[in-house]
Amino acid sequence: MCSIFGSFNKNRVIELAELNQFKGTFSYSVTQDDRSHKAFGKFDNDVMTDIVQTDNYVIGHVQAPTGGMIKDDNRIHPTSVGQSLLWHNGLLTKRGIKYLQERLDTTEEFDTKLLNEYFVRYNFTFLNKIEGLFTCIFKHGTGYYVFRTKHGKLYVNEELDLSSERFEGSKCINYDTIYKMIFEEKRLQPVSYFKTNRYNFIINGELDD
Repeated sequence: MCSIFGSFNKNRVIELAELNQFKGTFSYSVTQDDRSHKAFGKFDNDVMTDIVQTDNYVIGHVQAPTGGMIKDDNRIHPTSVGQSLLWHNGLLTKRGIKYLQERLDTTEEFDTKLLNEYFVRYNFTFLNKIEGLFTCIFKHGTGYYVFRTKHGKLYVNEELDLSSERFEGSKCINYDTIYKMIFEEKRLQPVSYFKTNRYNFIINGELDD
């Protein structure tokens, strides 16, 4: 599995990275604006110095791939399609992947790349047809959006710190709700809704909320 985390404060990002690190040490990334550092291995706090150059929001990701330990930079999140980026935590069923492949007319098998291409082409329509578990941060244009299916997890606090793992003062965002990140006001604004498709294999601990 993977974990997503983010904050305006780079020291907070380091804390959240430590909190989420148990979810995966195969690869990691740190992104701010149009700068990303991707690497294999455990999250390296030192990269924050090079990547974090402004007061803008910072997004981190740690990964233990569920689709196999394929050492390919293109499989480190975020994936990119044009100028759009996607950070993803979760996994799709075989039917979910097949649905995306058919809609996109592709043989691509990497679920995060498939979701990224789907969101770019179809926006957030028909999310209810994608079978699986997913929690996402999606950058499209200048907008950032977050959402989760019923069995996904993403926690937020009043400072707009985000984490796949619960932290003090945080609460889980509503499932089946697409939020736009309003950075200036440090809040999430609901912009759309969908319904989680049925999910056939549940991972331990994903049903606590």
